[in-house]
Amino acid sequence: MSAEPMRVQATAPRGSRYLWLSFVGPFALYWILTQVPPLYPDYYAWTYPAVVILAGAGTVALLYGRQILRPHRHVAAGVAAGLVGIALWIFLSHLQLERYLSALLPEALQPKGRVAFDPFTSIANPGARWAFVGFRLVGLVLVVPIAEELFWRGFLLRWLISPNWQEQRLGQFSGFSFAGVVVVFTLAHPEWLAAAVYCALLNGLIYWKRDLWTCVVAHGVSNLVLAIYILSTQHWELW
Repeated sequence: MSAEPMRVQATAPRGSRYLWLSFVGPFALYWILTQVPPLYPDYYAWTYPAVVILAGAGTVALLYGRQILRPHRHVAAGVAAGLVGIALWIFLSHLQLERYLSALLPEALQPKGRVAFDPFTSIANPGARWAFVGFRLVGLVLVVPIAEELFWRGFLLRWLISPNWQEQRLGQFSGFSFAGVVVVFTLAHPEWLAAAVYCALLNGLIYWKRDLWTCVVAHGVSNLVLAIYILSTQHWELW
């Protein structure tokens, strides 16, 4: 029997008219919901867990029965990419080169910093504090990797090749789509240089493995290591 990992379905099955919702919906839902907690900083300890619950439930509902992600154990490349990627992210983020670049841009185009919420000083109750940390980990390690990889490398990387994105094989290379995803991914994060390098790395991973689950694992490993780093060093600006 072949030892090849199970692959995500590269093209859409017949009758999958609304398949795009399974790729775009989780990301859109998470992005919309995460706009709410920063508006109410005094309630961030409660609103962010609500975001994780709602986005997680929505993702499960949108993926149910689709067989888009097929978990498997052949993810060594994903683990390695995740570790290398987050090491680069942390290093490049601390250079803070975005500060010099953003000074040259209009205010509307300048990157906005993260909430930098410190649960150890903002939440007095130990149980509530660690409950928040647990929800933060679930969001970072499970919800975000699935939602983002479905969108960035499952959908957008193919849609920028052709509006008939379902007919494009997963991991099909195009210089335009590669650059387009890197640019949009970069603008969606305040750590521009780190985001650009990380996105290029994961794009390379999907071109190599043609397997979306491997990219989800890489993203999850990166976020787990980042969370451990933040909790250990209290660099909440990366949170």
